[in-house]
Amino acid sequence: MKGDFSKWGLSSADNYSGVLHQQGRVLLDQDWNAAQQIQALWREQAGRDIVGDGVVAVPVAAPDSLQILGASATAGGVELTLAPGRAWVDGVLLHYAASSALNAEYLQAPLQDPPFDVSSIAAGVRDAVVLEVWDEALSAFQDPLALLEPALGGPDTTARVQTCLALKLKRLQPGEDCGDLDLDDDFGSRGRLTVTPSPTTVIPGPCPVPDSGGYSGFEHYLYRIEIAEPKAGVARFKWSQFNGGLVGRGEYTPIDASSGTVAITANLSMLEQSGLDDFYFEALAFDPADGHWRVRMSAQAALGAGGTLALTAVEGSWPAPMETAFFRLWNGIGNVGDFPLGLPLDNELNDGIRIAFDMPASGLYVPGDYWTFPARAAGVAFDPGVWPNAAPPQGVVHHRAALGVLTWSGSPPTSLALGKDDIHDCRQPFLPLAKMRGCCIYTVGDGRHSFGQFTSIQAAVDALPVEGGTICVRKGTYDESVRIRGRVNVRIHGCGPSTRVRAIRDERRGALPALWIRDCDSVALEDMAIESGPRSAVHIDNARHVQVRRCLIQMRDEDTVWQAVYSRGDDILIEHNIIEVIDPRDLKQGLVPGAAQRPPKLGDASAPAGVHTAPDPLWRGEATRGGIQLAGGSDRVRIAHNLIRGGVWNGITLGSLTAVDGRPDDDIPDKPQPPDRCHPCQPPDLSDDDVDDNGRPRYVSTGDLYDIEIVANRITDMGINGIGTVRYFDLAKGGDLVGVHGLRIADNVIARCLYRDPARPKDAFALLIAYGGIALAKVTDLRITGNEIVQNGNRFQLPVCGVFALIVQGLQVDANRIVDNGPRDGALREPQPGIRGGVHVWLVLPQIEAPAAAMLASDLKADTRLVLRNGATALMVRDNVIVAPLGRALTCFAVGPATVARNRLVTQGNTGTGLDRIAATVLIGDLGISNEWTLGLLSVLVLMLVGGDKFDDRKIFCEYARTFGVYDTTRKPPTLWPPLVRRWATGKLLLSENQITLDVIDDEGLLGITSVLVASLDDVAMVDNQIEISSTQQVYFFANLAIGGSVRMADNRFSETWMRAAYSGVSMGLMNTTTGNQSTHCMRANAMQPNLLVFRDNLALIEAFCEDICGHRNV
Repeated sequence: MKGDFSKWGLSSADNYSGVLHQQGRVLLDQDWNAAQQIQALWREQAGRDIVGDGVVAVPVAAPDSLQILGASATAGGVELTLAPGRAWVDGVLLHYAASSALNAEYLQAPLQDPPFDVSSIAAGVRDAVVLEVWDEALSAFQDPLALLEPALGGPDTTARVQTCLALKLKRLQPGEDCGDLDLDDDFGSRGRLTVTPSPTTVIPGPCPVPDSGGYSGFEHYLYRIEIAEPKAGVARFKWSQFNGGLVGRGEYTPIDASSGTVAITANLSMLEQSGLDDFYFEALAFDPADGHWRVRMSAQAALGAGGTLALTAVEGSWPAPMETAFFRLWNGIGNVGDFPLGLPLDNELNDGIRIAFDMPASGLYVPGDYWTFPARAAGVAFDPGVWPNAAPPQGVVHHRAALGVLTWSGSPPTSLALGKDDIHDCRQPFLPLAKMRGCCIYTVGDGRHSFGQFTSIQAAVDALPVEGGTICVRKGTYDESVRIRGRVNVRIHGCGPSTRVRAIRDERRGALPALWIRDCDSVALEDMAIESGPRSAVHIDNARHVQVRRCLIQMRDEDTVWQAVYSRGDDILIEHNIIEVIDPRDLKQGLVPGAAQRPPKLGDASAPAGVHTAPDPLWRGEATRGGIQLAGGSDRVRIAHNLIRGGVWNGITLGSLTAVDGRPDDDIPDKPQPPDRCHPCQPPDLSDDDVDDNGRPRYVSTGDLYDIEIVANRITDMGINGIGTVRYFDLAKGGDLVGVHGLRIADNVIARCLYRDPARPKDAFALLIAYGGIALAKVTDLRITGNEIVQNGNRFQLPVCGVFALIVQGLQVDANRIVDNGPRDGALREPQPGIRGGVHVWLVLPQIEAPAAAMLASDLKADTRLVLRNGATALMVRDNVIVAPLGRALTCFAVGPATVARNRLVTQGNTGTGLDRIAATVLIGDLGISNEWTLGLLSVLVLMLVGGDKFDDRKIFCEYARTFGVYDTTRKPPTLWPPLVRRWATGKLLLSENQITLDVIDDEGLLGITSVLVASLDDVAMVDNQIEISSTQQVYFFANLAIGGSVRMADNRFSETWMRAAYSGVSMGLMNTTTGNQSTHCMRANAMQPNLLVFRDNLALIEAFCEDICGHRNV
């Protein structure tokens, strides 16, 4: 590349991949240019590797690009017409817009020796049309209208890199075709250059003094030596201490045939400051017929006064019809033979720089070949070892490929046209990579049922190239444990369940997973049956972009802490699999587990056409865990459309453990379990309070999980939860919480899980652990939508939840059906202590922690206080059907806006203990505060409450509120109070359009406080609900109780079995509007002041029988 650079030249062997600019540092031109060179090297190599080298490749989307439309040969030369478009030429992208015919010249030595010319064209002669492209620098003065900024007044800034083209012809010999051409430049066979500094001379004496030597210039330059067009057969070179970057524009005035003047019209100041007076001058122009810039005129030039160049020894002609033309000035031009190699002291070129060429007899010098080397001013530490030393040229690197083959029909003048056999197309169409459908690199057969290149999957994996590939595993049984480690782009594809991989036990390492993927990127397992035990069938460890799809994954029923699929990695997809437990009887009988069988014939009661036929037989495991486990640290995992059934553990387990005294990278699925020989005797217990001698936990969570999607799965008949956390730790002993940030659970069926009766929770875990459909610990951005969570748990005496979590930041529970979890099996006997009910979340906070994808995509340096006010509702429970056989249908404590709307909430039993006695059906509390309050206003309210007679004068009280509630007078000068929610959250609580039922008709008697309790420090809106209590022996003080900073209880229907409640509804708040309700019994409403209470237009059925029993207080 020509240009005023300080340094040039990188090699792909440097293996640089980018340039990093450090703060506070000077940005040099060589830094910018290095970045461009790195990108160019990458683009060229990527283009050659991906699209193909040595070919003209055209995209199928533009199939006519650069097609040869016609050719003509005359005595003046050969011209070709190409179609417009784009193509990749030897890996380089070229855009071509047809405007005129292109000249085609024959290749010269050394690519074609001896060369040919147009006179050699005759009938039957074949010439290959070679498309030649290369990159060259385009100065702003070559295209001033497009590249110069007029507002700067004329100076150039940067240059551009332009891909140039030329058409060449190469005479073909018999048998040669498009793919047989040797078109690459061999720079090693070209003439070589040696550059050395002048030797140092020393003045002798008692104190020797260095006198001269080395580079003696006073400026830093990048020298360029370039082979020029030969003259009279003599090889020449031109050179520039500015890397050929001394350029400009000018107007030419001829004096005679060999002399003239050029009035410089652009870049005069740079030419005057160059420190040079005499130059070798070249005027260049772009010729559309050639497809690139060419030298049109050359001369010796002297810079005179008034911005004029005086030209002598002019050769060529000024580029017509231009008034001004682009020119380049070189320091000089010389003959290669004048600088021979082998002299005692090489001849000096300039300022102590000495050069020597191989003699033309021992090397070939091609016009355009160049060398560059930096020179640094005297006194600057510099290693001249970077100068060329018998070095071949650095370039120009031309990319060539055959465009077509012309078969001439006669001598010139002659022409060829598209559509005839005399123009053969050499272009190669190619598909985008995403649309290619390649075949398998290797095939595997078991040698009995199928045959392939290998009989072992492991052998095929080991034989894959570094870049990976697809392995097709044919029908058969493969008894091996396949280890895929440190691989990329591996796809193992089977033939459905007829391809069966069975894990083995290694004599040294014991049981192994069937497929173990470790330290890998982009691995896919598809369409096969995988059998394992006791280790996982699929073990993913420290891998990313792994897919497990359409597999039948079966676990042997053996004691283990490993689940069927264990995954620790990022960007994992597990979809359309069946994950189950093998019936041990099948293994004993030698049957293929899960093998398809012909159904009974039509007319049989169990035939598929029968009515209400039995489902497929299912084996509920007695020892093996089954299911899927996502280990700590997993990011961006999607589990979708799987059938997960039959294990003794969670269907999907979130998190894993690390032993405190183990290695930091020693990730384990769970704490070791004692053998359980009676399959199983011990009830499951997910609590962990193990501590060492120092009182520290023995196990902690490996880490949180980020961006997990569990969508459209069918999770049935699991021993514990459908979806659950790995362990619950004793927080009082320094335990941990397993966290998930960004968890979406949607459209799943979770049924008949928790078929093992859980252990009675220890006292320390009484409020920290629960079992059921979904049981979690700490979650950020939890969305549970469209799921069916039914019939989990064996009986309702045991504590069973539909959904449970300890702490959630941002909770959405929408459109779920949560029914019959802990099904009733008769009268309520002594219930086992524990958390039970429909949806139970201890604490819901505003979402202040973004999922990993958002953290990568945006700047999270914003003040946390702003994140607290991100506008999202903290709690949303909408459009659900929640029926709890025993325990509250809904329990939530929140900090932030909360919405509970359009739900069917039913409780069918009350334990009469703990919080159940306080609120039997719905318990919602919100610690958010109203945005109305400032610290000053709150202080005024407190003073009023405790100040006594001082505030009896309401005008004084008003003035206090309007002054001290607005201004912080403790500051000088006073400032406005910010709202209290600046460092907290609001607590607007909306309970609307719900149907809420407490159905305890057949239960024993007890005295409860309320069925529905909603409370907030902010606003409570209980609007348009239908709330009922159906009871025989149970009585409640308040059927419904609403407490808030402000309360609006309106348009509700409260109904209770006659005289089973003292009051149908009670509301209390600083402000209270209770109106338009219909109730069975009386209602009560209270406010801080009478003028802040609206209590009217309510109706009570009891007054139809007992007139004025409510004392007109409902009106």
